[in-house]
Amino acid sequence: MDQIKIGKFIAAMRKKQELSQKQLAQRLGVTDKTISKWETGNRMPDASVLLKLSMELKIDVNELLAGEEFLSEEFSSEEYVKKSESNLVKLVDELNENAKERKGRGIGTILGMACIALAFMGLIGSSLPMGRIADIFDLPTLFYLFGAKILILSIFGRFHDYLNAWKACFAGTELSIKEMKSAVQAVKYVAALSLTLGGLMASVGLFSLLNYLDDLTIIGPGLAQIVLAFFYTSIAETSYVILLFRIKGMFADKGTDQGTFD
Repeated sequence: MDQIKIGKFIAAMRKKQELSQKQLAQRLGVTDKTISKWETGNRMPDASVLLKLSMELKIDVNELLAGEEFLSEEFSSEEYVKKSESNLVKLVDELNENAKERKGRGIGTILGMACIALAFMGLIGSSLPMGRIADIFDLPTLFYLFGAKILILSIFGRFHDYLNAWKACFAGTELSIKEMKSAVQAVKYVAALSLTLGGLMASVGLFSLLNYLDDLTIIGPGLAQIVLAFFYTSIAETSYVILLFRIKGMFADKGTDQGTFD
């Protein structure tokens, strides 16, 4: 649904009824900031207030969801019913998508926080020298990079789209064109995020080492951690490039223009 169009329509109908945002908010039992968010298209009215909002604006719910007034001579009864059905389908789709996004945000936040907690615990327990091939697995660095990435994705509501990319490629999940576009954008976003976090972690480690230039027992492990941060970042970037090529290849096989996802 076109939230910008609906928002402008709500503002126009409110002014037509000679109501201020504050007056309309009081009648609906919401804040004037909520009304402002509706009218700017930043948020859709909740289903619980749609009917009351329509009554206050002297329009019906169908007109509200369409973002325009319907003249009686413009649509026949049959066309009006079809228009109503179309708007309801769009509303249900949007509600389902919002529910998936909220679920993904919750899962991603928990996962991200858990990884960061594990990284902190690993950092505390990593003081013993190992001297084995297992040293290539620096768990604190791994968990910090992965946890921070997932947490940021969740905060900005991209975790669900990111999961969709992996599901489409390796679990055979069927996605719509809209979902696939969102998945591709999420992968591009997380790829850029990986570079930023990897560079940031390596920079912090390097600056920390400047305080211990006279202690070789600290410089060695510190440099190893910096190198591993770049190593993990390069592996992540490679996996995202492969993922993007795989997604675009899948849709090229189906005859979908790859430019759709650029």
